[in-house]
Amino acid sequence: MNAFIWLLAIIAIITALIYGVSVIVAAVRVRNLAAATVTAAVLAGMLALTLLVRFAPVSLALGIVVALGSARWLRALTRNASHASEITRLSATHLALLVGSFMFMVPFAWLLSTSLKADDEQAVFPPVWIPTQHRTTDLLKMKDGKPARLSQATAGDYAGMLVAEIEELPDGKIMVKPMINENAVQGMAPPRPMMRSELTKLRHVAPKWDNYSEALAYLPPDTHYGLTFLGNTLFLTLMSVLGTLLASSMVAYSFARLSWPGRNLLFGILLATMMVPGAVTLMPQFLIFRSLGWIDTLKPLWVPAFFGSAFNIFMLRQFFLSIPSELEDAAKIDGCGPFGVYWRVMLPQVKPALAAIAIMAVMGAWNNFQGPLIYLSSSEHMPLAYGLQLYQQQHGGEPGLLMAASTMVVMPIILLFFFTQRYFIEGVSLTGLGGR
Repeated sequence: MNAFIWLLAIIAIITALIYGVSVIVAAVRVRNLAAATVTAAVLAGMLALTLLVRFAPVSLALGIVVALGSARWLRALTRNASHASEITRLSATHLALLVGSFMFMVPFAWLLSTSLKADDEQAVFPPVWIPTQHRTTDLLKMKDGKPARLSQATAGDYAGMLVAEIEELPDGKIMVKPMINENAVQGMAPPRPMMRSELTKLRHVAPKWDNYSEALAYLPPDTHYGLTFLGNTLFLTLMSVLGTLLASSMVAYSFARLSWPGRNLLFGILLATMMVPGAVTLMPQFLIFRSLGWIDTLKPLWVPAFFGSAFNIFMLRQFFLSIPSELEDAAKIDGCGPFGVYWRVMLPQVKPALAAIAIMAVMGAWNNFQGPLIYLSSSEHMPLAYGLQLYQQQHGGEPGLLMAASTMVVMPIILLFFFTQRYFIEGVSLTGLGGR
C-alpha cells in the first residue's frame, strides 16, 4: 500500500512541477517577476519537504495542492485555455528532454570523474563525484621520498591530533608523527604505529591529472605513447570518409539522374541488401581478404568504403531526386558532361546530406572494434578501439588509468558530434526534401 501511495505522490509531484514551470514561463512572458519568483520558491519548498519528510501521504498532499494551485494561477496568467495548454505542453516537453539529457550525461560525467580520482577513491560507497586527494606536507618524507600524508587521529594517545603518515609497516599499521599544524612538527613526540581505522585522511579537492600521463606511459614502447594507434585511426577515418562520400554519391547520382537499362531493378536489389545481416557476409569477406593477402593490414578496414553503402546511397538518391532538372539542363547547355554535372552542380546541392554521412562515417571508423579484431594481429596496425580493449585486459584492475585512457579515446568523437550535430540532424531531416 505504501508503494502505491508513493507512486501516486511521484505522479502528483511531477504534475506539480510541470504546472509550476508553466506558471514561471507564463509569468516571465507577461513580465510578472513576482509570480515567477513565488512559484519557483513554492516548487523548491515542495521538493525540499519531500526529501526531508519522506512520508508518502504528505508528499502526495503537497503535490496535489501545488498542482491545483499552479493550474489555477496559470489560467489567470494566460489569455485562454488553449494558450495555457500550449505552455503546459511545451513545459512538459522541455522537462522530459532535460531529464533525459541528465540521464544520458551521468555515465559520461562518471567517466570524467573516475579518470581524475586517486586509487583510494575508486571503490568507495557512496561514490565520490568530485575528485579529491590526500593532503600532504613537505616537512616530512616517506621512505619512497614522497611527501608525508596528513591524517587526523581518532584513537590512541594521539586522538584528536594532526599526524603525518611517514611509513607503511609490513603488518598493515601506519607509522605516524604528530604535527602542531601543517607547517610545524612536534619535535618531542616520538613516532608511533597506528591502525588505518584509527586515522581519518585529510583530503582536499584536487583532480589527479597524473592518471592521463600514467595511462600513456603504461602503453608498449613501440606504440610511441599511443601515437601509433592514433595514426592508424586517423588514416582509417580519413580513407573511410573519402571512400564513403565519393562512392555513395556517385552511385546515388547514377540511380537518381541517369537513365540506363535495369536501373530500378538494381536499385531494388541494392535496398534488399540492407536486410542481409552483417554476420552472414562476415566469413565470405574474410575469405576474400585472405585470398588477396590483406590479413594483418589496414586494407580490409578502408577499401570496402570505396564500394559504397546501401543506406548512404538511398539517402543521397532522395536528395538528388529533389534537385530541379532545370539546373542539370542549364549545366548541359554550358557544356558539362555527366561527371561535370555531378561534380559542379549536384554535389554542392546536397551538402547537408554529405555532412551527415561524413559524420556517421567518422564515428563508425573511429569506434570500429570488430574489424580490427578479425583482421589485425600486430600492434603496429591497431587502431584506438582495439588498443583500448588490450589496455583493459592488462590494466582492468586500475579503473583510474582505464577511465583516463577511455576519455582520451572518446573525447575527440564527442567533440566532433557536439560541434557538428546541427549538420547531422539537418542532413537526416531533409532526406527526400532536398538540401536547399
